[in-house]
This record gives sequence, C-alpha cells and structure tokens, in this order.
Amino acid sequence: MDMKEKTDDLTIYQGRGLRIIPQFPLYAAVFVLSLFLLFIPRLLEAYTDAGFSLPDHVREVTINYKTFKNLILLPVTINDTVNVNLILDTGSRNLLLFGKRFEKIFRIEPERRIKFAGLGNGGPLSGKLALDNTVSIHALLGEKIPVVIVPRNSLFAGRPDVHGIIGYDIFIKFETEIDASNKLITFRPAAEANLPDGYIKIPLRIQDCKPLINSKIFFSHPEGTTFDLMLDTGSALGLLLRSADPKQFDFATPGKILGRGLCGFVTGSVTRAEKLVMETFEIKALTAGISWSTVHSHGSIGMGVMKDYTIVLNYCKAYAGFKNHQNASKTKYVN
Repeated sequence: MDMKEKTDDLTIYQGRGLRIIPQFPLYAAVFVLSLFLLFIPRLLEAYTDAGFSLPDHVREVTINYKTFKNLILLPVTINDTVNVNLILDTGSRNLLLFGKRFEKIFRIEPERRIKFAGLGNGGPLSGKLALDNTVSIHALLGEKIPVVIVPRNSLFAGRPDVHGIIGYDIFIKFETEIDASNKLITFRPAAEANLPDGYIKIPLRIQDCKPLINSKIFFSHPEGTTFDLMLDTGSALGLLLRSADPKQFDFATPGKILGRGLCGFVTGSVTRAEKLVMETFEIKALTAGISWSTVHSHGSIGMGVMKDYTIVLNYCKAYAGFKNHQNASKTKYVN
C-alpha cells in the first residue's frame, strides 16, 4: 500500500544580471552539506531495537517531496509533536537540527558534546545530543533515534522552513528510489529489495557511512583519472573533486567560490570534464569544481547532476541504479 502526499515544489528566485555557470549555480544558491566527522559515534549501535522500520503490512512507501535548491526536503515528525523539514543527505551519519530553539524542546545529554566538520573555510561545529527519540516520515517509524542539535543556524538563515539534515539512519534500513523528475521518493526494506527493471546496476561500497563508487573522469588526457566518488544527495553541485595535488588540475580556472558548506564557503577552480564513467554508466560534458584536500583525492556527484536521472541506492546489498528520464543525449551505457 502506497502512502502519498501531494505538495508543491519550492521555487528559488535569483536576481537579474547574475551569471550562472551550468551545473554550478551562483555560490549563494549551492549547498554542500556532507559531514566529515571529528567525533560522532555510531549512536544507533548501542541499541539492538533502534532504527527505522515499516509496519509489517506495508511493503513500500512513496512520498511526494519538496525541493530546496535541488536538494530533497522531507517532512519529519519527532516525538509526535516536533514537525520539521529535513534535507536527505547521504553524507550525514546522524539526524541534525539547526537552531538554538531546539535545545528547549529536547532532553539534552549534558555531559555529551558532539564535534564535527563539513566542507568550507571555517572551523568545526559543535552540537548537543538528545537520545531516545521517535522519528516518523509518513509510514516510516524510527525508534530510539539520536538527534544532534547545532545552535548555529546561519546556513539556513534565509529559509525558516528548512530545519536540518537526515541521512544514514534511513539509508541503512531502506532501498531508496529517487525520481527527481516527478519529485517522488520510494522506501522499501533494503534486505528484501531487488533493483527494479530498467536500471543500470553499479556496485556500491559504504565507507564511513557514505556511498562510494569507483569512477574514472576524463579531461584532456585519454587515460582518465580515477576517483572514489560519493553519490551525494546533500550537495546541490554537479561534479566536485577534491585533490591532494594542486598541480593535478593546473589547467582549471582558479579563484572561484564553488558553493557553501556547513563550515563556510567552498573555494577552488572550475573546469570542464569530457565525461564521467561509473562502471558501465557514462555521463558526458560535465562542469567540474576542484577544491584542495590535505588528505587524499576523492570526489562527489551531487543533485546538480543526479536530478537528471532516477536513482536507486541500496546500502544493504551494496548497489546503486541509474536510469535516464531526461538529457538522454548526455548519457550512454558502455561495456
């Protein structure tokens, strides 16, 4: 039995005279929410009966969702009384709420502080922890879900209807099918699911709670460059690469503000990729943002690109699925 809610999409307006680079909108309209955790344990592991589930008689749930700068915005109820809108982010390990007012609503653990970092030129963030919460998204019900409350709300200051982020807690339990063209998202139990017909199957590996795929990106060199690429529903960008070698992309145009992350603006260079190959799935002609990492080279593909496809993510069975719904001329399947 499907449960559906009809909602209207949110419309984002930009002023006249602004130059917008394809797949890299003006930085003020681009968010990269993925977290790099400094200290935030896998809080659900402490409870054997914690996590999300569906009622026994419900096989899957399909929901109409709103969007915020191409990001998926889900209606969520916490503890039966707190109604919030949360961005679905594959890069987030826990449920985060932004705003000091939430500290008065939840029972805070006074001795437990959470520190974490995200993309951006600022310092790490800190939050307060509330345990043992019930969380519902239509028929999806979560028990004993931890919530991290971040007092600072500067990231969504202009959008009071966006309250936070949710991610891994859902993806570890459900196969998630995202139909961006119709703004529909379907959840079905991951362990029992199989990839629907019509999708190209791509192997997925989960590392630090994030979905990674092997990819090769081609610029001017015929052999291409290999990257671990995260499928990032928390990024409004298209293709974002982080390189540990500043000389690797010295042909890119420097000095650009690529977007805004949890910890400030993301700066770097912009160039054009001839194509992106993910196993047997190929996307041509991509704008690529390049930023610098002190650790290792990696990257992400965000909703700036994934909105052009219907996508399935199954963490439990370690696969992703891609299917065209528009811009077919940019995509082909390769052996």
